[in-house]
Order: sequence, then C-alpha cells, then structure tokens
Amino acid sequence: MHKVILDTDIGTDVDDALALAVLLGSTNVDLLGITTVYGDTHLRSTIAMHICELVKRKVDTYVGESQTISGRAIQMTGSEGKNYKNLATFTPESKSAVEYLVETINLNPQLVEIIAIGPLTNIARAIESSPDFVNNVKRIWIMGGDFTQSKVEHNFKCDTTAAKIVLESQTPLSILDLPNSQKTIIRMPEIDCIKDVPNLGPLLYLEIMSWIQPRKQNWTIPHDPIAALAMIAPEYFDTSPIGQVSIDVDGKSLWKESISGNVTVLTPNDAEKAVERILELITNCSRA
Repeated sequence: MHKVILDTDIGTDVDDALALAVLLGSTNVDLLGITTVYGDTHLRSTIAMHICELVKRKVDTYVGESQTISGRAIQMTGSEGKNYKNLATFTPESKSAVEYLVETINLNPQLVEIIAIGPLTNIARAIESSPDFVNNVKRIWIMGGDFTQSKVEHNFKCDTTAAKIVLESQTPLSILDLPNSQKTIIRMPEIDCIKDVPNLGPLLYLEIMSWIQPRKQNWTIPHDPIAALAMIAPEYFDTSPIGQVSIDVDGKSLWKESISGNVTVLTPNDAEKAVERILELITNCSRA
C-alpha cells in the first residue's frame, strides 16, 4: 500500500483532476492528503475537495504556496473552477501545505511518497524548512521537465528556483518528463467513456472538453495521470539508471546518468495499455 500526498495545481489543465481520480480509484493507494500550489491555491483546494466529495471520499486538503520562489509572475487561465458548483461551501484545512508536508513526512520517515504534478514551490519550501525532509521522504514522483531540451516544460518554467532546489536536494526522485508523457493520448472514444462514468464522469468530461475545444483538439494528453500511474503500476514503465538533472534560469532541463545522482527517468513501455489502466482506475474511483 502506497501512502501518498498529492501536490497539485489542479483546476487549470484537466490532467490534474484525472490524476486525482486515478489515485482515488487505486486500491493500493492510501491518499493521506492533498496540497495545492501556484496562483489561487484556495480555489484549487476547493476544486480538489469537490472531486473527492463526488466519490464520497474525505481527503484532508491544504492550501499551499501561491507565489513562486523565483518571482516569476503567476499565469492562470481565469477559467479555473467554472465547471464546478458550490465551491464556496468547501473549507480546506487551516494548516499550511508546507507545514503539513514537513510534519507528515518527518513523522513517517521513509513511509510517505509525494506525487508532484505542478510547479515545485511547496516541495522546495518544505526542503528549505526542514533539514530532515530530504532523508525522510520515501520518494517524489514528478511530472516535469523536457530532457530532450527541445522546449521549456510548464511546471519547471513556472518556478525554476523551486525546481532547482528540489532537483539538487538529493531527494529520491522519479520523473516523467514532457516528451515521455506525450507518448500517451486519450482520444474521443475514451473521453466519451469517461462521460458515462457515474458520479464523477460528467464533471471530468466537462473539464476535458473545456480544455480541448478552445485548442481545436479531439484528444488530450494525460501528463499527470501517467506520472501517478508510474507509482501505482510500474510494469507499464521502463526506468533509467540513476542520474542527475540540471536546470537553467529559463527552465531548460537536462538529465545525465550519474552514480551519485538522485533522479530516475520514467518511460512508458506500452502507451495504449497505460491509458487503458488509467481509464479503469477512473471508473473504479467513481464506484465509491
């Protein structure tokens, strides 16, 4: 059983909501808490709480860092939460996300994993706040970076200072970078199946369509659910040797093999079956 904290910028791209559904649908995940990061983190927390309520789950949710360590301006679409109702009725925990992360990890050494699918500001602040955090966290699973250096990936770009702190911390990290996440695609037949899932399906469908229609797409890439799946179902992934990731001030990142490193890179070895498993887990979540 994986004891997990989800650290997320849920509410913008639909893939964070899909990742939360995947975790809720997994029988070998004990989702201890949710921490939100980047921009309107209170709104993001209420979105996460609403998703959990739809499947009759109570998961403690904590408001995290709204501003970046790097000082880079926050960019949100403005459409976050538009498909949700009664978000004002949800009240996140009063403890800050960073305080919760530090306390939970240090009270449970080598027992708790973090799935980090947003900018890494909360994780960096936790590392800065506690010298024990790095040694006590079991592993952090990250969606971020582009190790081909063909582009600057969003999560690393949003707070490059935070990413640098986390990457260079010697924390055990498993990273799904952008080119590897892009090997998986959810197409319209699968999207239509999600719509028919009880309880949560109609909302997820609305969120997917609100994301893809303005972009004139009939598909979506499940960046964050795939990162979560790597922990839940490692058989769908190849794992690199240990290495190190460097990142420049613009967010461009590079992984290199190194026996003194702390980072393994995840590569889907059967993209179609990985997507099938994601859809199964979302269905399981809605059977609560």
